[in-house]
Amino acid sequence: MTIRVLHVITTLGRGGAERQLVNLVRNTDRAEFEHVVCYLHPPADFAAELRADGREVVCLNLPRKWPWLFAPVRLMPLLRARRPQLIQTWLFEADISARLSTLIGPSIPIINTLHLTTYDAETIRAAHWSPRKMAMLQRLDRWTARRARPLFIAVSEAVKRSAVRNLGVPPSDIRVIYNSIDQATLSCAPDAPHRLRQAAQIPAAGFVFMNVGRLAPQKGQPVLLRAFKQVADALPDVYLVFVGEGPEEAALAALARELGVSERVRFLGRREDVGACLEMADAFVFPSLFEGLPLAPIEAMLKGLPCIVSRIEPVLELFTDKETGMFVAPGSVDELAAAMIELYNEPELRRHLGARAQARATARFDSRTGLQAWTELYRELAQA
Repeated sequence: MTIRVLHVITTLGRGGAERQLVNLVRNTDRAEFEHVVCYLHPPADFAAELRADGREVVCLNLPRKWPWLFAPVRLMPLLRARRPQLIQTWLFEADISARLSTLIGPSIPIINTLHLTTYDAETIRAAHWSPRKMAMLQRLDRWTARRARPLFIAVSEAVKRSAVRNLGVPPSDIRVIYNSIDQATLSCAPDAPHRLRQAAQIPAAGFVFMNVGRLAPQKGQPVLLRAFKQVADALPDVYLVFVGEGPEEAALAALARELGVSERVRFLGRREDVGACLEMADAFVFPSLFEGLPLAPIEAMLKGLPCIVSRIEPVLELFTDKETGMFVAPGSVDELAAAMIELYNEPELRRHLGARAQARATARFDSRTGLQAWTELYRELAQA
């Protein structure tokens, strides 16, 4: 019997949750699983890719503000027409939309994926979210969760603990399936990293520190720029490359000019060739202030790059300090600069960290491991 899963996600933009959905939908066994992907509103970057792969993709065209208020009117007819055995939701607005739709309409088991330590005070402060608004959303989240009784899948143990604390969900109702990466998406032509260096006007002998991710407050990139100022003052041949786009790009470029390091900083924007970008780098730096289970450092690990990362709870599940990576205190400019200089000066440490990180990531975060976990879960729930 084919198991039909209807996925509900806020958008199909190029975020981490969206990438996980696409990897899952495209790589599970077609003979066993049928996936329908429903998104609440644009952007729809991945829609064409999914349709080209033969997947049904539906946009509900809901308002961007409070889409869950209007979701049942458009989602319930889709549930009745497609008759899925399971609904899987991705991100808050999709979670609420599906819960309300099944409370009012057809009763279908829901899997809610949890991606962030959303309601932790540290997260709210770092993201500059309104505490009052977050308290209201937390109450809505708790109430609909109690009524709809979804099964929660957290992307890390840290996210699970956060949900237990903040949503009042019993630990037995939350399982953990780590984010995973399809390594084929990181492959590149042998000369691609060299061509990237040339295009970015970085000398072949230049030492490249790289950050991959959305240019947003939670990612801690101003801390990285200020640390790089110290590194650039001490070392003559270092460069800092940002891969990604976001609302802070102009502010970060202005800060680089203010610090006098703009000639050694590159902003490459959003890239499809992340694998080639990583191969161009000598070290990876990830100074995030909060995360769920970030994909970017996992990709760097899979490429064998030595990594410097923030000592925040979810990232502790990825690395062991001085064994597979280097930890620094979140927000500490001086500590980050010292770690970057140490990594530059110690090639043997770079080799040691990169090799061990690659082995760990391949064993724990390759997509084959994640796909197997999801396949077993779908089978279990469909037979219940």
